[in-house]
Amino acid sequence: MRAVWRVPVRPETLARAGLLLLVVALFRQPLLQGGVIYDRDVHLIWHPQVEGFVRAVAGGALPLWDPSPAFGQPLLGDPGAQVLYPPTWLNLVMRPWTYYTLFAAGHLALSALAFFALARRWRLSVAAAATGAAAWVLCGPLLSLVTLWHHYAGACLAPVVLLAGERAAATRRARDVALLGLAIALQMLAGSADMCALTLLTLAAWTAAAHVRWRQPREVLALLGGGAVAILLAAALAAGQWVASLELLARSSRRELPEAVRTYWSVHPSSLLETVAASVPSRLPLQAGWRQELYEGREPFLVSLYLGLPALGLVAAGLARAGERRRRLALAAVLVTAVLVALGRHAPAYAVLTHLLPPLRVLRYPVKAMVFAALAWSGLVGLGVDGWRSLAGRRRLAALVPLALATVLVAALSAAMLVEVPALRAAAARVLDPRELPALVPLGHALALHALLGAALAALAWRSRGAAAVLAVLDLALAHPLPTPVAPLALYAHRPEVLAALQPVARARVYSYEYGETARAQAWGGGTPYALERQPAGWSLSASTALAMQLSLAPQTAGRWGLRQGFDNDYRGLQPAPVAVFTRLVRVYEADTGTVLRLLQLASVTHVLALHPFAADRLPVTAVVPGLFRDPVRVEAVPGSLPRVRAVGGVRVAGESDVISALLDPSLDPARTVVLSEGRPADPPAGFEGRAVVVRETADRIQIEADLPTAGYVVVADSYDPGWKATVDGVGAAVLRANLAFRAVPVPAGRHRVELSYRPAGVLVGLAVSGVAAVACLVFLARRRPRAHATPPAGWRSNPSGTGEERT
Repeated sequence: MRAVWRVPVRPETLARAGLLLLVVALFRQPLLQGGVIYDRDVHLIWHPQVEGFVRAVAGGALPLWDPSPAFGQPLLGDPGAQVLYPPTWLNLVMRPWTYYTLFAAGHLALSALAFFALARRWRLSVAAAATGAAAWVLCGPLLSLVTLWHHYAGACLAPVVLLAGERAAATRRARDVALLGLAIALQMLAGSADMCALTLLTLAAWTAAAHVRWRQPREVLALLGGGAVAILLAAALAAGQWVASLELLARSSRRELPEAVRTYWSVHPSSLLETVAASVPSRLPLQAGWRQELYEGREPFLVSLYLGLPALGLVAAGLARAGERRRRLALAAVLVTAVLVALGRHAPAYAVLTHLLPPLRVLRYPVKAMVFAALAWSGLVGLGVDGWRSLAGRRRLAALVPLALATVLVAALSAAMLVEVPALRAAAARVLDPRELPALVPLGHALALHALLGAALAALAWRSRGAAAVLAVLDLALAHPLPTPVAPLALYAHRPEVLAALQPVARARVYSYEYGETARAQAWGGGTPYALERQPAGWSLSASTALAMQLSLAPQTAGRWGLRQGFDNDYRGLQPAPVAVFTRLVRVYEADTGTVLRLLQLASVTHVLALHPFAADRLPVTAVVPGLFRDPVRVEAVPGSLPRVRAVGGVRVAGESDVISALLDPSLDPARTVVLSEGRPADPPAGFEGRAVVVRETADRIQIEADLPTAGYVVVADSYDPGWKATVDGVGAAVLRANLAFRAVPVPAGRHRVELSYRPAGVLVGLAVSGVAAVACLVFLARRRPRAHATPPAGWRSNPSGTGEERT
C-alpha cells in the first residue's frame, strides 16, 4: 500500500478528473438524486420523438417514418431525431429520462476533455488548459443548450472537431485526416446543421490564421487538400442522414425561410451586457414592448449569455500576453466575428455571411453563434492564465482596465436595484413591470456577488495567476449552479387519465388545441395560456406546468403513448408544404364551426382535446378530466369522422389553386369521392360500397385488405410523401396525393391485397454509402502501422548488457 501511495499522479490526470467531477456536480440532481431533465422541448418534442423511434425498431420497422405527429412525418429525415447518431440507440435498452441524463452529462464531459486536450496542444500549462476547459463547461451559452439536444450535442462536439483539425493540420498524416473526417461526420449525425456550419467556419478561420504560412503555396495546397478529403469522408459517412434531410428540406417551407424568420432571436446590442453582467437584461421584469424588442416577445433562446466578469481580466491578459501572436489573433477574430453574426438583424455581418454562403439561409436564430464566441472566450481565458505572469507593470495594469470598468458597471447596476432612489425607480417604471419590481432584489444581490469577485480578482490576482483562475471558475459556477431545471420522476412515470377516454388508442387520432399562440389563447381560452391553478406539493412552477401539459396531452406530447395526431403547428418548418397548408386551414376557418368539422372529418380526427368548448359545442363531450390548469381537459368526439383507411369510387380533379375549394364544397362526399390533382374525374357508382381493412401495420408499412365492386381508390388519411411506395397483389402501383395532403392508391375491382411501404430511394442510397464508408474507415484506422526506426532521442545510450536502452 505504501508503494502504491507513493506512485506519482500526473497533473494531466488530476486536471481531467477535476473536470469530470465538475460535470458530475453540474448534473448532481439527475445523476445522484433521481430527478429528470424535462425543460422546454425535451418533454414536448424529444420524448415523444424518441418513443416513436423505439416503437418503430421494436415493431420490426426501419426508423424512417413516425406515424404519430402531424398526420405522420419522416423520422430519419428530421435531423433533430438523431436516428443515425450512435448514442440514440441506447434508448432501446434504457428509459428515455435515464438516457437523457447520461446524454447531457456525457457530452459535456467529452467536450471538457476535448477542450483540455486542445489547449494542451496549444502548449498551455495544465492549470491554464484546465481553467479554459472549466470556463467552457460553465459558460452560459453552452449550458443554455442542454434542453436543445441536437444543438447541445453539436456544440459539445465542436472542441472534438477542432482538436482533430488541429492535429491534422500539424501532422498532415492520412490517419489524422481520417480522424478529422470521422469527427465531422459524428457532429453531422448529431443533427444540428447550425453547429456543423459554425464549427467548419471556425475551423477554417482558425487554420488560416494560426497554421497557414501563406508564402509557401505547397503548404497551403496540402492543407486545402487534407481539408477537402476530410469533408468528403465526413459527407460519405453521414450520407444516410444528410440525403434524407435534404429530401425533407426540398419539400418543406424551411428551404425558403423569410428573413424575418431566419433572424428571429437575434442578439440585441443591449443584451451583450449579459456577457459580463449575469442575467441582465434577460431576467429583468421587462414590459411587453421592451421584451418584444429584445427577445421577440418570448423567452430568450439562450437562457444565459454570461461568460464571466472575473474571466474578463484573464481574456484581456490573454490578448496582451507576449508571444503566441497568431493564436491570440485567431481567437480574437473568432470571438468578434461570432458576436457580430449573433447580432443578426442588428448588424450587417449576418446578412453578409448568408449572402456569401446562400445555403446558410436554411438556418435560423443568429444567437446560436454566441456558443462559438464562448468557445473563443474560453480559449483566451486559458491563454490569460499562462500570460498573467508575463505581464508586468503598465501592461498588467492595462489588462486590468477592462475588468475594472466592467466591475464598476456591474456594481452600479447592483446598487441601482438594491438602493431605493426615487428618480431611478421612476425611470425603471418606464421599462420594467412595476408589479415585478421586488424581483430586482435577488438579481441585485447576484450582481453584487459577481462585482465582488471581479474586484477580488483585480486586487488579489496581481501576483497570483492561481487566484485569477480560481476566481474566474468560481464566478461561473455561482452564476450557473445547475444547467437546467429538474423535475420528479412522476412527470414521466404518470399516465394521463385522459387516455382512458380515447380507447382504443390504436384507432384514435387527436387534435390537441394549441394555446401557445397568444392571440388564439386569449380569444378561445379567455386569458393567459396554460395558467396553473394547482401545483403538486414540492414541485416547482416550471415542473408543474410541464406535468399539466402532459396531463392535457398538449400538442405532440400524445406521441409518447403512440397516439396519432393531426393539425400540429409547423414551428420548425419541416412539414411538407401541402400538409402545412392543410394544417393552417383549421386555424383560418376556426370561427366557422361547420368548415372546421368538415376538416376534422376529412382528416379522420376522432377526438378534440381542448380546455374550452370547441366548435361552439357542436361536438359531443365524451369526458371532462380535471388537470392542473384552471379549466379541465375536455374530450370531444368528432361525429362522422371518416375512417383513416377507406375505399372510394369517385374522383374529382382540382389543381393546386382549386383543391381547397373542392374539399370544402358541400356537394363533395369525401366518404365516396377523392380529390386528386390529376386524372380523369368520375362520379362514384350508385350504391358503391367498398371495403378497406388494415391487416397489419408497422411504422413504415401498411398492409390493407381491399374489396371494391368497381375500380376505385384506397385512401389513407396520412401525410403524402414521395417516399411511399405501393403494390397491389405484389405488383407496383402509384401513390397519389389525395385530398391535398394525404395518399391514395388506384385499385381495380375485386378483392386485393394493398401494401404501402416507406422506402425513399435517395435515403436508401445514402444509407448504403454511409455503411460502405464506415466499414472502409474502420478498416483503415484499425490497420497496424509499421514501427518507425527513429534515432533515439538525446539523453539515451545503448546498454552494453544487451537488455535494451537506458537513460543516462
